[in-house]
Amino acid sequence: MISIILKMNVIVFIFFLFSGCDVYTKSIQNVTEVTNEFLQNRLDKMEASLGVLESTIKNISADKKDDAVMFFAIIKSRAFTLDKDSTVVFDTVVLNEGSHYNNYDGVFVAPRNGIYMFSWTVSSMNANRVITELVVDDEVITSTGEKGADSGNHMSASMTAMCKIKKDGHAWIRTTGYSGPHYFNSQNDHPRTSFLGLLVRAE
Repeated sequence: MISIILKMNVIVFIFFLFSGCDVYTKSIQNVTEVTNEFLQNRLDKMEASLGVLESTIKNISADKKDDAVMFFAIIKSRAFTLDKDSTVVFDTVVLNEGSHYNNYDGVFVAPRNGIYMFSWTVSSMNANRVITELVVDDEVITSTGEKGADSGNHMSASMTAMCKIKKDGHAWIRTTGYSGPHYFNSQNDHPRTSFLGLLVRAE
C-alpha cells in the first residue's frame, strides 16, 4: 500500500514538474514575442523619424537655394539712343538667381521686404550725353551720367546705391528728364553698359 502511494506521489510530482516546464516555456515564448513586437515598433518609429528628418533637410536646402536674390545683366554689343524718361533694358543676362529680373522690360521685382543694393554703368562715346537714374516704385533714388568732350572718345559712368524695397516693389534704370537724346555705346572691346542688384538683408 505504501509502495503504491509513493508511486502515485512520484507520478504527481513528475506531472507538475513537466507542467511547470511547459508554462515556463510558454512564458519565455510570450516574452520573446512581446520583445520582438516592441523592437519592431521602435524600428518603425525610427524609420518614420528618419524620413521626416530627411524631408526637413531637403526643404531647408531648397529654402536656402531659393533665398538667393541677385542678378547681373548687360547690353552686349549695341549702339543706340533713348529719349528722356525711357527705361534702359539690359537684355543679356549673365546671372539671375531667383529669376526676379526681367530682361525683356528691364525691371527687377523684389521677392520680399529688405535692403537691396544696385549698381549700374552706362557707356557712351564722342561728344554725346548719357544720364540715367535708379528708380524704385517711381521714386528716383540716385543718378549718374557722362558727356563726352571730344569725338572718338569712349566714356562711362557708374553708380552704386542701397535702398529699402517692399515685397513686389519694382526697380529699374531709366534716362533722366534732361533733354535727350541719350546716346549709349556698349561694345565688346570697350566699356559696357550693365546693371546688377542683390538682396543684402531680408526684413
